[in-house]
This record gives sequence, C-alpha cells and structure tokens, in this order.
Amino acid sequence: MGKIIAIFVVLVALCGGAAAGYVLRPAPPEREDEEHAEEVAPVPTAAITRFREGFVVPVLRDGTVWSHVVLNLGIETDFTAEADIFLREPVLRDGLTEALFLHANFGGFDGDFTDAQNMNRLRVRLNEVVQQRLGDDTARILIVSMARQAS
Repeated sequence: MGKIIAIFVVLVALCGGAAAGYVLRPAPPEREDEEHAEEVAPVPTAAITRFREGFVVPVLRDGTVWSHVVLNLGIETDFTAEADIFLREPVLRDGLTEALFLHANFGGFDGDFTDAQNMNRLRVRLNEVVQQRLGDDTARILIVSMARQAS
C-alpha cells in the first residue's frame, strides 16, 4: 500500500508541475501588421579604439621634473573607422601630447589631479583635439587609465 501511495504522490506532483508550467508560461509575442510596423532606424554603434602606447607627461616644478603622469587613452566614435584612426595616429598623438603638456603646465596634474573639475577640463581639451583632427563631431576621448609617479 505504501508503494502505491508513493507512486500516486509522484504522479500528482508531476501533473501539478505540468499544470503550473502551462498556466505560468510566457505570453506569445504580439504580431504587428506589416502596415503598422514601424521601421526603426539603425543606431550607429560606437567603435572604440585604444592607442597602442600610453602617453607620458612630465610635471615640472621650478624648472625640474617633479613627477610623471602616464595615461592610456582610447577614442570612441560613431563614424570614423578604426583603420582611419590608426592611419591618423601620429597626428592625433601630436595634438593630444600638446594638450596634455598644456594641461600639465596649467597645474592640472598637481595636487588632487583626479578631481572632477580637473578631469572635466582635461577631457574637454582632449575631445576638442580629437574632434578637430578626425573631423568627426561624435569622437570623444576615453581615459582608460591614469597614474602619477614622483621622480
């Protein structure tokens, strides 16, 4: 008798599980008529390109090197291909290095150099260079990593 009750309990549990699965299944997706279907414009995907080598910026105090800042940068853009960025890398590096040196000369890497205001100034300056040199208003700089080391 115990074996029959055990089999009965297993069958009831199996049927209960099947019924719960049937009742709780996800609703089928609604089909839209072809006339009412809205075409969604494809959203351009942003291409992200990292520079092969980092940028080293000396920080001077009283005419002597006080520390170095090492940055790894990337570029995010919607319209410029990665190959075009690598072809223009020397021109981009020249402009970015100049902007980084200017930021260092204005004291951007002194004290709390990761302060939001300092980072925003740096990012704006670097974005201007990248957009101008690539001719792409969607291009923006990505600061992948930044470190300062005292000399």
